[in-house]
Amino acid sequence: MTFAAGSTWAAALRTLTPAHPGPDPILVLPASLRRADPLAGAVRAHLRDTGNASHLLLPVNPAAALLGRPAGGWRDVVLPVPDGPPTPATLPARLLGPDPVWTVTDVDAVRGAGPWVLDLVARYLHPRSRLRQLASPRRADAVVDVNLVARPAACVIGTSVGPTALVAITRDPIAAELVALALADEELDPKRTTTGPWEDRVVQRATELQLGIQIPAHLTFHLAGTPDPAVERVLQRVADRIGVRIA
Repeated sequence: MTFAAGSTWAAALRTLTPAHPGPDPILVLPASLRRADPLAGAVRAHLRDTGNASHLLLPVNPAAALLGRPAGGWRDVVLPVPDGPPTPATLPARLLGPDPVWTVTDVDAVRGAGPWVLDLVARYLHPRSRLRQLASPRRADAVVDVNLVARPAACVIGTSVGPTALVAITRDPIAAELVALALADEELDPKRTTTGPWEDRVVQRATELQLGIQIPAHLTFHLAGTPDPAVERVLQRVADRIGVRIA
């Protein structure tokens, strides 16, 4: 996973965001679930500057979803859960089409509440599917299972370190979730005992489904450019929480 820092989101993204080779627009899903998400806006602006089309996709308002249809309509799918019965779900058809999906998680905007990465797509379920999921005794697993049919093509994670914008991008949703959780712990008292990112049930479920990396040795942090000491200290603490090395 590569990290970059800059004076703004845009400055950091210029170092990181890969070009999108296909003709399909990128669907950008903000973890804040807000249209005015600054990091998602910066990602879309950078994609536009590099000749890549994008579309901000937000969950359909529950009342509107029950009365109407989102652009492109809904699609019924069956989640191929490997350790349980097939689970029906209804998602916006556009999420299941050819357009690549990018999740964008501004840790500062969702800190303490989520969704982060692996539980984000579940927020787009049709209200009936979402209610069934929330009522499930295996709710933490159920939100991750949706990634079996709507897996992100890339994950962007960002946070602020003082006046500096820190951004990372990866194609691995488990790595992205781990980093988001570790960054969210930055505001906790260092003497407080907390559950490590690998022990989070959402991460454990994602490893069971083999959605990404399985062990810390499969992940390495790379730093683009020469970040200031404060950024380096944050990244070292995050790396220590996850158990990975910085190249």
